[in-house]
Amino acid sequence: MIKKYYSVFGPALRVLDALILIVSWFLAFYLRQNYPLSIMKTALPSFSEYAAYAIVIVLLWGTVFSVFNLYSSQRLTRRTVEAYRVLRAHMLSLLIFIALTYLITTYKLSRGVFVYFFFISGFCLVYARIILRNTLRHLRSKGFNLQRVLVVGTDLAAKQTYSKLIRHPELGLRIVGFVATRPDVPQGSKVVDDVSVVGRVDQLHELLRIHRAHKLVISLSRAEAGHLESVLSELKDEIVDLILVPDIYDYVALGCEVEDFDGLPMVSLNESPIMGMNLFVKRVCDVFVSMFAILLFSPIMIFLALAIKLTSRGPVFYRQERMSLNGKRFHMLKFRSMAIEQVGDVELLTKKDDPRVTSVGALMRKTSLDELPQFFNVLRGDMSIVGPRPERTWVVEEVRTKIPRYMLKHKVKAGITGWAQVNGWRGDTSLEKRIEYDLYYIKNWSVLFDLKILFLTVFKGFLNRNAY
Repeated sequence: MIKKYYSVFGPALRVLDALILIVSWFLAFYLRQNYPLSIMKTALPSFSEYAAYAIVIVLLWGTVFSVFNLYSSQRLTRRTVEAYRVLRAHMLSLLIFIALTYLITTYKLSRGVFVYFFFISGFCLVYARIILRNTLRHLRSKGFNLQRVLVVGTDLAAKQTYSKLIRHPELGLRIVGFVATRPDVPQGSKVVDDVSVVGRVDQLHELLRIHRAHKLVISLSRAEAGHLESVLSELKDEIVDLILVPDIYDYVALGCEVEDFDGLPMVSLNESPIMGMNLFVKRVCDVFVSMFAILLFSPIMIFLALAIKLTSRGPVFYRQERMSLNGKRFHMLKFRSMAIEQVGDVELLTKKDDPRVTSVGALMRKTSLDELPQFFNVLRGDMSIVGPRPERTWVVEEVRTKIPRYMLKHKVKAGITGWAQVNGWRGDTSLEKRIEYDLYYIKNWSVLFDLKILFLTVFKGFLNRNAY
């Protein structure tokens, strides 16, 4: 269904992007020639030399955008998220293009042209998509080229399918009714909004003709699943398009993706979105941010190390076994905040006014300064700057069977700060609420989300009433 939509929409986007890139490239040359930037006033090569790069730009940007799935059905998402993905792919394409031109050409292209081109084409690539989608939505809302759809099922699974479909009016689908599988669901009863039951599954032949349905969406709950065979048998002589939606909602915490493996449909559940290029980008950010943080906080860390050494016996650092990506165990570094005499009790969770905590340790814990050495864990690759906070391994083994989907937090690297922490779920607080926020973070991850969490950490993460 969505792939058919993109078989037209995808190529149209490719052509539109190509036109935008070519026009932006030529316009950038014109602006650089007539309105040079103050620091970039070197002579330009001829227009013909610049024009020759237009085809390279179209092919390069088209390839990168395809790698980022900007022409696939997966891009049916919020405008802000799509804009971010377009700009991310656009920036990477430009960096590759600059590197290629500097390595291959005998002369250097103008930096001013690159600056103009980046901003002009970036704005147009995003804005054109918004205009195109809004135009499609407007046409569909006026009734142009709509396809009528019947939904088989009346339980929660069918209602969820309905709510998802109406969120994308650009698909041009109009839900005209629900088809009941159970005799106790009367015809005419409202299922959701103004859409009601139009009949039962044993009336499908007649219902398809009466309602002139183009598509039939089969969305049966597990309680209704026994009717699937009879529904498919009823439709064996029909030419209507069939879409089967499996009821796996209860098992999906991080998302799902349908793949075609040699003609066999496979549904992948709960795969982490932080993989491939996303994983590379996050790791690069982790390395640079951790190096910067180590340099920035080195005077504070030196001062804290001296304070710990002068006020209590024992080592400066405390290593504690925690669990991170794919259940891998590692030793997380912290400044020691407890008296060394209490070493036998360190596996106990810290409580408020804990007698084991030293005076310097209490201050460090309250301000989260005892966490600073974890930037070295990030640099080593054990942790990330942003991610679910790692728990002690004995805690994981104790609660993994008690809290549903608890282990899914280990689909990504553990972090120094996270979505749960900036929302107050740290220290002696509910593990259920923490896992809820952790899974939300993983499911909705983006670089912008990480930046938002880092920003909130500055104001809400260091000082917290639950940190002791």
